[in-house]
Amino acid sequence: MSELDPHDDPPRPVYAPERARPLVPSDWLDQAPVTRALLALNIGIFALEVAMSRSLNPAPGVELQLGASYALATLGEGRWETLVTACFLHGSLLHVGFNMLALWQAGPLVERTVGSARMAPMYLVAGAFGNLLSVAYGWLVRGSAFGTYSVGASGAISGVIAAALVVGWRMQGWRGPVTQAMARWLGFVVLFGLLSNLSGGNIDNAAHIGGALAGGAIAAGWKLRYRYPDIATRTVLAACVALVAGCIGVLSVREATNPFASMMVQERQKFTMVAVADGRCRDAHDGLLAVERLRGPSVDSLRRQVEMTCGHVNDR
Repeated sequence: MSELDPHDDPPRPVYAPERARPLVPSDWLDQAPVTRALLALNIGIFALEVAMSRSLNPAPGVELQLGASYALATLGEGRWETLVTACFLHGSLLHVGFNMLALWQAGPLVERTVGSARMAPMYLVAGAFGNLLSVAYGWLVRGSAFGTYSVGASGAISGVIAAALVVGWRMQGWRGPVTQAMARWLGFVVLFGLLSNLSGGNIDNAAHIGGALAGGAIAAGWKLRYRYPDIATRTVLAACVALVAGCIGVLSVREATNPFASMMVQERQKFTMVAVADGRCRDAHDGLLAVERLRGPSVDSLRRQVEMTCGHVNDR
């Protein structure tokens, strides 16, 4: 071994490369069972939509069959269960991917802070209220949006983001990192929806705003340092599961008993006109009543066509 020359530069120490810290800890979902379940449920139902449609862009008939929120049917046929079921449906791979990314980031923040017994009902209430506001908006504007349907978890997730924002503000103040991050997320969701619709998109901003308002209002009333006992948590979660299962049950009964349940108003009108042309008067009568349940008795021209060929239609 050669000796070091005292005039040489001293040897430089060798440092081990510092590991990059992940943006989200690996145990991020460990204490968030409700968020994990919601992620799995949304992804699983989207896989079902794709399988039934045989396309990554689920067919409208499939989405209506699985419980999309169709404003005309919600009001005309009392299909209130779709305010919940629509929260678990998505229209494309990009749609479900974006929503699950937002849920993955914001959900554990809320659930780990306030507990699963608050996260689950808040998610369902925010989603249902968002869809309700969407239905109300469609009723008020009476425009083209009223004849379309709405799907997606974004109303519920907007509620989760708003709840995380409120929790962050109450714990850290407006300048806290959680508050700032959630404010950016929520602002992006609303702004993206507005800009997209201005350029011809079809994003349900009413559901986003309604969900955010509901989630923020619920979070404002939470006692942050209080946790439900285990038995109360299990009871609340069981009630939430029962609510979702009940909505699915009602949906299934409607699908089994109403042949028009998966048809929008245009399809019901077409069915009725074809039945009239073919002389199938029973089908024509049923189709007319199915149309009128959605649009009311103002569809006089269709009724005249049916009654001219098939006679008077008894309401039932």
